[in-house]
Amino acid sequence: MNLKFLKYTALLLGIVSASASFAAVRPESTRALIYVSDKEGSVPITNDSTDTAYLVQSWLVDLKGNDKNIPVILTPPLFKIEPKKQAKLRLMVVPNQLPQDRESVYWLVIQEIPPKTTAKSNELVVAVRTRMKVFIRPQGLEGKPRESVEKLNWRVESSGKESWLVAQNPTPYYVSFAELDVNSKELSDRREMVPAKGEARYRLPAGVSAGNLNVSYSAINDFGGNSAVITKSVK
Repeated sequence: MNLKFLKYTALLLGIVSASASFAAVRPESTRALIYVSDKEGSVPITNDSTDTAYLVQSWLVDLKGNDKNIPVILTPPLFKIEPKKQAKLRLMVVPNQLPQDRESVYWLVIQEIPPKTTAKSNELVVAVRTRMKVFIRPQGLEGKPRESVEKLNWRVESSGKESWLVAQNPTPYYVSFAELDVNSKELSDRREMVPAKGEARYRLPAGVSAGNLNVSYSAINDFGGNSAVITKSVK
């Protein structure tokens, strides 16, 4: 296999990794919620292939992509799953390693490893990678998760010719947007979560200037569904 072919393989791998729709092996849900009081949770994994068994490798990273010192133990990190079968990943929370006044969030990365081919030709084999959010929720947090989207505070910040919409979250729960529009224009970076007791900035799209803005948004709830759309005026 020559260098040119390897570069092409790496490029295609990156494209396929960006979309879970290519994966034969997938998690059963779009997110996982683990209560610290339960000490552990599980993520069901399904192999949709009718004829291919896969090795599955999985690991956790924080929101910056770091995989070191994650206070959650994931087992098994490597296993084989047969066609049309299910398996489970166990996630065990390490005691006293996480903030107790707010949620913590990690990415669970799941990579399917296809079997080796016996063909002698330069057949392209792609390892597809998907990921899902894992929310770790301490007990006794103030308020209800579904109320967090309603309590967001908004403002506009400007620097030079650029302006940002800033969401401030006073609650102990993360907010993930299903929809985030300004003056009927969708924000390209709406996938950025608003951290618990923190802020997130979203660049205003071209043609939208700071001033009277109508912000419409909805959030993804614990079950993967969407909340009702909220519209607020931001000056």
